[in-house]
Amino acid sequence: MRRKGLLRFLLACTPWLVLPVLAYFDLVKWGALAGLALVLLMFPLMPAKRKWGILQAFSLLFFLVATAASFVLGEDIATRVPNLLAGGFACLTIMAGYGALEGILFPSHYLYLDYPDSMRESPILRRAIWILTLTWDGLFLAGLAADIAAMLALRGDTSVSVACIASGGIFAAGMAATPVLSITLPKRMESEMVEKSPLAVRWEPAVLEPGRGLRGNEFDVAVVGAGIGGLACASLLSHAGMRVLVAEKARLVGGYCQTYNWEGFPLNSGPTMLTGGAEGGVLHGLIARLGLEGEITMRRLEWGIADGRIALRLGAGSDEDLDKLGKKFPSCREGLLRLFNDLRRFRGEFRDRRDPLTSPLPSSLEEYHEQFVRHPVSALWQNLSFQDMLDEYLPGEPLAALLGKTAALLGGEPERFPAYEGARLLSSLFIDGIHYPRRHFSYLSQRLAELVREAGGEVLTSCGAEEVMVKGEGSHAVPLGLRLSDGTQVRSGVVVLGTDPRRAVPGLIQPRHLGPEMLKELQKLRVSDSAFVLHLIFQEDLRIPERVLYFPTRARRVRTGDTYMSIDSIILTKEPCAIKERPGYVLMARVNVPSHSYHAFDEEKGGAELASELSAAIKEEISSILPVVRKAVREFVTTPTHFSRLTSNGQGCAFGFAPLVTQWYYRRPGPRLPLTNLYLVGAWSRFGGGVEGAVLSGAVAARELCGENPYGGALGASPLGVSDSAAQGEATEPATGGEEKGARRLRRGRRKSREGEG
Repeated sequence: MRRKGLLRFLLACTPWLVLPVLAYFDLVKWGALAGLALVLLMFPLMPAKRKWGILQAFSLLFFLVATAASFVLGEDIATRVPNLLAGGFACLTIMAGYGALEGILFPSHYLYLDYPDSMRESPILRRAIWILTLTWDGLFLAGLAADIAAMLALRGDTSVSVACIASGGIFAAGMAATPVLSITLPKRMESEMVEKSPLAVRWEPAVLEPGRGLRGNEFDVAVVGAGIGGLACASLLSHAGMRVLVAEKARLVGGYCQTYNWEGFPLNSGPTMLTGGAEGGVLHGLIARLGLEGEITMRRLEWGIADGRIALRLGAGSDEDLDKLGKKFPSCREGLLRLFNDLRRFRGEFRDRRDPLTSPLPSSLEEYHEQFVRHPVSALWQNLSFQDMLDEYLPGEPLAALLGKTAALLGGEPERFPAYEGARLLSSLFIDGIHYPRRHFSYLSQRLAELVREAGGEVLTSCGAEEVMVKGEGSHAVPLGLRLSDGTQVRSGVVVLGTDPRRAVPGLIQPRHLGPEMLKELQKLRVSDSAFVLHLIFQEDLRIPERVLYFPTRARRVRTGDTYMSIDSIILTKEPCAIKERPGYVLMARVNVPSHSYHAFDEEKGGAELASELSAAIKEEISSILPVVRKAVREFVTTPTHFSRLTSNGQGCAFGFAPLVTQWYYRRPGPRLPLTNLYLVGAWSRFGGGVEGAVLSGAVAARELCGENPYGGALGASPLGVSDSAAQGEATEPATGGEEKGARRLRRGRRKSREGEG
């Protein structure tokens, strides 16, 4: 850490220490002059645009008055020292009060010189400076009280001496405490967040060896839940030679990532807007790692945005989209250009890792500090809200509000949605484009399940897990396997939960195995919205883009029992009928349902009436931009209750924990849970909701189980994707560390397997 700013702050405090020290030796006039000289000296020492700060302004004002008073009063000033010092502390107390009201932390003016601009919104740094500010505020009040007491209760030299000693001692204590607080506090907070959170649970991760002998009911890994996160983890492990069991309570695999078929019309259950599908993205990396590029092909979608006043067809590329937006919002051209340039920089920073299936999060304090220099854009946006980020480029512009509403795609609100996630969303929309599997998500989910079966594993449907069987207590407890809903038991020393962790306790896992701290943290986190989906079937073409983000001019309020929900965003998805001889399209309209409205769908009759009311309101809204909606020949409705039954998510939550600045990444549970060899994947884990976050969580858990560094770092070729030539012992590029061990284990396991077959 650089100490330039800290030294300047201490120098800025020195005048207040010099005055009482010299006053104690009857040199009040010289103390005032020396203080004024030191205050003036600060101005040339500060950078060009940071000459003035709240402390310097109040210091300059006070020492100008003190110097003038010392010359006007002459020798009489010696008897007024307590009054003078009390006035100084009163001035500082007023400064502290004004700063608190305006949110100005006076040490930050100096201490921020030690940090790059990308750290200015860091909550850790801001919290440390708040604590330092409050410490100084307490000292100012103590100094004011001591000088007033000396002025009123004491007389003569005693009053002067006590006032000088108290004032000088208080400032000396503050100046001594400042370096300690400003250096140790951020380090302690960073260590708690960075070093403890990703590896909060101090157990040695299991490194699995493929090809080891297993009994019929024994597996290397048991995965609970066949959502996209659990399937990503299971398929990667199977690809690496492990024997995996996947237990799914539903009839089909995929969770939200399912597509149903009605007479050739694809009915999506959830994900329609996809990030991470472009080259270099997480989903693309998963498909490439598993060698499915020829089977799982992605198509880039044209999309549009409308709000009742404008309707733009986008998705042709960032340059064309920028030109269209600039023509529609001419006053925003310059800000848009800056925003798009920074989005391109952000995209490069986010992909600044050798493998898209590694975590973008720093795994150590060194990496944490490095990101502010190496990745300044993404580091700055980590701690801003999406709306604040947009306001920096498009202050007060209607376009900022329009772009902010795209947070609804991931169940967020622009004022509380993380800017980092918003930037990923915008870069996906405008730079990478929206990608969607040509054969829909159902085929992707089924293919991942088939990979598990092809590798000798099992995928059980309509057969959920009832209990994680555990041996031992406390830190010595380890999983033994699963007890399934059909009464059977399977053995596995590693269990991966692709479920809502709140519903897993006390069902799957006893609370004592997760510990009180983990349970308290889970209780603090707010859950995300669910969804209400309306499918409309048409026998004719719909002249709209494949995806439309529609934001009504005025949000429509619908009563949901004793609460209300607002229809302020509607995501429209257009998909053609899969039967070539049959014309027609299906239009899916999705609205987010807040958690406080979920209960209104529980009652069968009331839920049906509410669904009918919502359907009518959605169709009325859509008809303003798509009059043909009245010609729908069939409609299907999916309520939050249906989603709750479809998945293991409580209240039908579509995005796990709510995407808020105050509860994302390190504030969510990581891949490891307190019980040894118990992992969490899916939308509830650290990597967030959406397909991309769920897939990344599964990949991180799979990498750790294969002996790799799960939190990124400079790695070579991955054992998960080791080539056949490497498996056969042919020359390959050297691997490093745990990677090399994992590759050796994989080759040894496959060799044993071939020998056993022979």
